Parts: sequence; C-alpha cells; structure tokens
Amino acid sequence: MNILSKFAACFFLVGLTLAKAQDNQVEAFPVIEFETPVYQFGTVQQGEEIRYDFKFFNRGNQVLKIKSVRPGCGCTTAGEFSKSIEPGRSGIIPIKLSTTRFKGPLSKSVTVTSNDPKHPTSFLQIKGKVWMPVVVDPQVAAFPALKSLTGEKTSIIKVTNQVETQMQIKNLRVEGERFKAVLKTITEGKEYQIEITTVPPLVYGSNRGTIRFETNIPDARNHQISATAYVMAPVQVVPNRILLKEGVLAKPMKKYLTVLSYQDTPLELSDVKMSVEGVKIDTNILNNGKHHRMTLTFPAGLNVDELKDAKLTLKTNHEEFSDFEVPVGSYRKLKK
Repeated sequence: MNILSKFAACFFLVGLTLAKAQDNQVEAFPVIEFETPVYQFGTVQQGEEIRYDFKFFNRGNQVLKIKSVRPGCGCTTAGEFSKSIEPGRSGIIPIKLSTTRFKGPLSKSVTVTSNDPKHPTSFLQIKGKVWMPVVVDPQVAAFPALKSLTGEKTSIIKVTNQVETQMQIKNLRVEGERFKAVLKTITEGKEYQIEITTVPPLVYGSNRGTIRFETNIPDARNHQISATAYVMAPVQVVPNRILLKEGVLAKPMKKYLTVLSYQDTPLELSDVKMSVEGVKIDTNILNNGKHHRMTLTFPAGLNVDELKDAKLTLKTNHEEFSDFEVPVGSYRKLKK
C-alpha cells in the first residue's frame, strides 16, 4: 500500500470514529422523548373511562421542565404529571378520557410544552373506537335559522340495534309542546326511525323539547333526544349588548352594532339615541337597506364603571319589532 492509500485509509477511520462519537453524544440541553406518543385503546363500550400514563424521558444533559399539559377538549383531563426531570430520568403524564358522549372512531389530542429548545411543543394522541349496543344517530334534532313561526320541519333520527337480541322500542314520548315524534320500523328488531317534527306555532328565538324512549336491550334501556328549533325574528340587533372595558378609557374606543332585517322590504331606522354623552354614531346602510351597520365611538376619559342603566335606543319601521334597547356597560356588570 503506497503512502497516499495509507493516508486515505487513516482519514476514513478518523472520520468514522468522529461520526460514531457524534451519534452517541448527549445533547447539551434538555431533550424530551415519549415512549409512546400515540395510545391505541382498541374498542370500548360507550361510558367507559380510558386511562393511560404517557411515559417520557429526558435524553439531554440538562433538567427537562414540563411547562403545561393541555387536553384538546373537556372530555379529556390530565392528572398530576412529572414537572422536572433530571438528565437520563423519566416521567409520566396521566391522561383520562371520558367516552360518555362519543360513538364510533374516536381520536383526542393533548399538547405538551416543555423547555426542550428543539421540540418545545409535543403532541400526544389517544385513539380507538367507542361501541354501544344501540346507536341513536344523531342524538339532537336541530332546526336552525327558521324564518317562519308556522312552518313544519322534520328531522330523521336513526335507531340501530348492534346486538343479536331483537330490539323493542317502547314508551316513546315528547316533553315540550313544540315537537311531535313518530316511530317507524325499517327492519323489525334491528333498525328504526324516529321522525321529529316541529309543531306550530313556534315562538321567536329558541324552542326546545326532549324525546325519550326505552328499549329491551341491557345497558341501553333509556334514551333521550334533544330537539331545538331556532326561529329568527324578522328584525334583530347584533350584539344584544355593548360591552366595554372597566375603568377610564385611555383613548377612544369603537364598538360595532348591526340591525338586520330578514324581510324583503328595506328596513328604516329612526330615533337612534345613546344615553351616554359624547358617543359618536355613524351608520352605513348595506344589502339594499336590509342591514344597518353602526360604528359607535366612545370618547377617551369616559369612566365605564360609573355608567348606570346606560343604553342605546332605536326604532324601526317594522310593525311588531319596532322598539329596541341595547344595554351599555362593563364586561363585569353586563355579563353577570
């Protein structure tokens, strides 16, 4: 072997040794590593509680600190977790998931923040399937944004039996006078439909009811379906109150108010008055006169805490919805 070949071989060995040393080198900062970032819980029956401890390690050479653990929704909660982990040590984040409100495939996430400079945010997942002997789908009969008090609308609810026992539905009843329910058989003992229909006259705003029934299936005897129908008033003011920050306004503050008409004819406003002195009101008319958008500018120096029974009043040309009052005040006072 000549001198050049020996030099090349030596250089290669030195490079390989340095590469291996770098691979085995411990990072000079905290490093978070989860043993299992995704937990598959398989199939459980609705109502069962899922518990799992996510184990993690500090692969760095400085103390790892867990700053926060934030579940993605209220059905998922975190227990007391390890907050400070020495290099080479491990910790756990206990997670609990309630399956009461779910059916079918289910996936929930948890966000973990730490002082790992390369991965300050980690994401954990809990996945599986929620099974139930009787499926009611959907569990809410919703009729949003209705424009008439007298029209009838129907929602179809499917009731499916997932066990071998022949299902019987009995004692179907409605609580609330705004809805009626009719049971129809699709496949005897296996599949049914409940037709939920609005019963006029409805009222403006929210109309609510509850439909209940029983079955002969163990662990699935009692069921309820919520029914809600929202009828929009022909004229609405949005928002229905004007909220300001507490204390003295350091600078002018703008708030916005919209008067909406859901009728074919243009809407006319009159006698627009603000009980708070110094408030400037500018109005833009949109959508061929059906929308009136107001910009309210409250002056600097206004002491919001001293406002008492403050309000904006206005009149419209609608025969039934002609007078409106919009309260004005602090978040603390008006949100009680």
